[in-house]
Formats: sequence, structure tokens, C-alpha cells
Amino acid sequence: GLAYWCASIPWIVYVVIHYGGQGAVMGIVCLLLLAAILAEWPAVVAWGCVAFAPRGSGVRLAVFPLLWMASEHARSFVYGGFPWNLAAHALYRHPVWLQTACLWGVFGVGLLVMSAASLLAAGIAARRLPPVAAAGALALLAGIAGAGRLQAPEGESRGFPVALLQPDIREEERRAPAGGAEAYRRVIDQALQAAATRPRLTVVPESAFPLYWDRSARLRADLASIAKLSGGSLLFNDVEERPDGSYYNVARLAGERGLIGQPYRKIHLVPFGEYVPLPRIFFFVRQVSSEIGAFSAAASPAVLADGPLRAGVGVCYEILYPSLAREQVGTLGANLLVTISNDSWYGRAGAQAQHFAGALLRSVETQRYLLRAAITGISGIVDQKGRIREQAPADRRAVLRGEARVFETRTLWVRWGYWLPRAADAAALAVLLFGVIRWRRSRSG
Repeated sequence: GLAYWCASIPWIVYVVIHYGGQGAVMGIVCLLLLAAILAEWPAVVAWGCVAFAPRGSGVRLAVFPLLWMASEHARSFVYGGFPWNLAAHALYRHPVWLQTACLWGVFGVGLLVMSAASLLAAGIAARRLPPVAAAGALALLAGIAGAGRLQAPEGESRGFPVALLQPDIREEERRAPAGGAEAYRRVIDQALQAAATRPRLTVVPESAFPLYWDRSARLRADLASIAKLSGGSLLFNDVEERPDGSYYNVARLAGERGLIGQPYRKIHLVPFGEYVPLPRIFFFVRQVSSEIGAFSAAASPAVLADGPLRAGVGVCYEILYPSLAREQVGTLGANLLVTISNDSWYGRAGAQAQHFAGALLRSVETQRYLLRAAITGISGIVDQKGRIREQAPADRRAVLRGEARVFETRTLWVRWGYWLPRAADAAALAVLLFGVIRWRRSRSG
């Protein structure tokens, strides 16, 4: 677990050094500390398998993927949650094997992945063909089910043109002298370029504007003129200042007459970006965000509505939480998913691709189009079955144009799918308790 996480999140070092005010040694220390904390999950899985059944027992082949599924589910909530690099994310380029996510979400797809992995490992370790054949049969069945769903009729939907902005602005550029003005002009120019094609919705990424709606008449005038030119609305990132002195990272919709509806206030804050996780351990790292105040987390989600369009929004990292999109679609009636992100904090050590891979699963789970606008990429349009329709590569300036469609149907995952991960949690707890009992008996005997 420690080796995996050190290799998986090396961008922590970049964040801590460049924006956390620490040297290279402390950057490595932070990586090791966070990796050690995250390594507890595979450690518990490994211990549970060993404690539950003796060496060579085929029962371990069933216990391992069950415990892994439960550990990924728990990791999405404990310590505020860190649903990063889940097993199913590895398949994001292969939608044929992702389709069962509409039944049991990203956690269930991870169960399939780890079941195949454990069978393959058992076959290789024992030099036996049946476990390898079983892994192949499992992949084949999942592929057949996925191919069938990909070919199934899409159902009733409405399409409309969209534009996603990717201005490729790095944090160093924004913080340079006159960097804010240059960044603002670049984003406005891109928005004007996009407006000429008259998109129904233009999505501006997180942190694109150095100005705030309530404070800047210029921002209000520019967005109104762009909305008038496009004939549609703009979804953009802003900071909301509340009378009680709290601040929220929000997403808003703006039209030619001003704001449309209420904002979406971010719920899940970014570790080391908007808050420092486990402050007693990471007491020496400062919050790297340069915004005007310490952000607060909203208590409940919302959707941004404009006529028949109801967008469920995930600001940056929080699109990785399956529960957020599920509630927006199932309870609040979102018919489109949108995520805006600023991944420039994390350098070029893999975070951009990892983030995009995790976000894509939300479309399959909810049967909704996903629009992702990231300030340095990766931006993309993903259809309701997880197929990437349009994509702008990382670290390039681009205006991504395409079509989005809105759906009203609700998948089984949206309706009641969370009962499966919860059942896995209960079964995993029973396995661990039995393992403890068996382990104590073996020691006492």
C-alpha cells in the first residue's frame, strides 16, 4: 500500500513545495505520511484475507475482492473521504467494461476488477489454468453485458450545443505581476470566441477569473455581453462572501440579465488546496489556496437550473464523490452533470489524467452527460455511457465545442444502488470479526 500510494500521488510533493511553503525534504515527508495513512486500507484487506481462511484456501479468492470493495467505499468517507484512484478508474478508456456501474456504481466495477485480479494471481501463483480461465470468463461476461448496454437505444433526450473553455493558465502565471489581468483577458477572449458559435451553455473552468461577481462591475458587464452574443448562459466559478464572514467556493449561472437562480456551494473541499487534512499531523503545511479567506463547506448540494436545463455541479475534486452526483440526479432532478476544475496546482505528475478518469464514472452511474472544463486540462465531453465524445489534452489552450444531451431516466444505481456497497460493508465487517476470533483462537491454542 505504501509503495502504491507513493507512486500514485507524487504530485503531493509538488503542491507542498511550490504552494505550501515547504522545502523538498518536507515535501517528501508529506508524501510518505499521506501514503502511510492511505496504506491502512490495503493492509486491512490483506490482514482480513489471512485471518479469515488458512493458506491455500479458495475462500480467500472471494474474501479479497469483497474486502477491497468495502475498503474503497470506506475510503470515500473516512477522514472526509479520498475517493482517488479507485480500482474502476483504470478502465475509463474502455467503456465496455464500465457499464455495470449503472447498477452498483464505481465500487461494484472495482469488485469485478479485483475479482479478476485475484483469480489471475491465484492461477499464476499455483500454476493452474482454472482460476485464469475463470478470470477470463468474468471479463467476457462483463464485456458482453457492457456491449449490450452500449448498443441499447438511448431513450428520449434533447441535444444542445455547448462550449468548454480551457485557457491553460498556471498558478505561477496568475500570481505574477499583472498576471491576473492577462489571465482575465485570455478567458474573456476565449468566451467571445466560443459565443460566436452560439452555444446553449458555455462552461468556464475553476479559478479562471481573478475577479468576483459581487465585487466587479466589469465581470458582470463582460459576462452579460457574452451571454447576449451567444444567446445562452455561462457556468462559471466564483467566491461567495456571506454576511457572517464565511466564504464559499461556488458555481454560478449567468445570462444577459445577470445571475440565473441560486449558486451551487462546494461541499467537499480539496485537501492541501482549500484545507489541510489532519491538521495535528500536517501542522507545518499551510493552506495553499490564495483566495480571500478560508473556505467553508456547504451542508447540502444544489443544482443550477435554467429553463429545462438542470445541471448537477461538482467543483474540482468533489466530482470524484459518487454520492454527490447520485443525490443531485436522484433527489434534485439534475439532467446534466458539469464539473469545473483547476488542476494546475498539481503540476504534471499524473493528477490531471487521474482526475479525469475518476470523473468519467459519474456519467455511467447516473446516465447523464458530463461536461468537464479544467483550466489546464484535461477537459472533455463524456456521454451518458462513459464514452469520450470530445477531449482537449492537458496543458494546451483550447475551446472545446460539441453537443450535450439531457436525460430524465434514473438508473438502478441512482434509485437504490448504494445498498450494494453498504451490504458489502456489513459483509466485510463480519469477515473481519470472524478473522479476529479465528486469530485469537489460534494464538490461545
